[in-house]
Amino acid sequence: MVKPMTPAQKQLAEDHMDLVPKIIRSMTNGSPLTSEQRQELCQIGYLALCRAAVSCGEGFPFTPYAAAAIRNAIYDSWRHEIRGKDLFCPLQEDLLDAMPALQIGQEQEAMPDAAPLALKDTAAGAYLETLKASQCSTIQKGIEALCFQLEGYSAKELSAHYQVPSNHIRAWQSKARRFLQQDAALCALLS
Repeated sequence: MVKPMTPAQKQLAEDHMDLVPKIIRSMTNGSPLTSEQRQELCQIGYLALCRAAVSCGEGFPFTPYAAAAIRNAIYDSWRHEIRGKDLFCPLQEDLLDAMPALQIGQEQEAMPDAAPLALKDTAAGAYLETLKASQCSTIQKGIEALCFQLEGYSAKELSAHYQVPSNHIRAWQSKARRFLQQDAALCALLS
């Protein structure tokens, strides 16, 4: 439960509100920020200022304490944002749309051993096979699983083919997506 601020703490925070924009300016010096990003940083800074006013002990100089609290809160926000980007690796729709997919009928049961024929016959497909051959087995399986998915195979079918849980397939595909998105030559071939 959050304790309400006393009138003295409120006054202390109000007296030092100018710290937040100064610190944001110094931390983002030269970096272009949208107004939305700047407002978010201000909110983070003002909340940190209020927490500092509540937690600062009597007799301690408040300005350096508050400045450190504001900076640390902004750094924490940036670290959280970076971690969030590392955890999620969405495949850009452009990359999937650019890859030609071969539709497979419902009657076909066996899974082919290679990438889709329509993709394999292109320069991008040949380059993809070269990339796949030079990578670890996890990324190789991820690229293969992405190709099968483009052919129309479901996650359940892929899970049965590889004889692993479907979350393993998704993990392979995520690693493969991240790897493929960083390859400029493949993106150029697909565009």
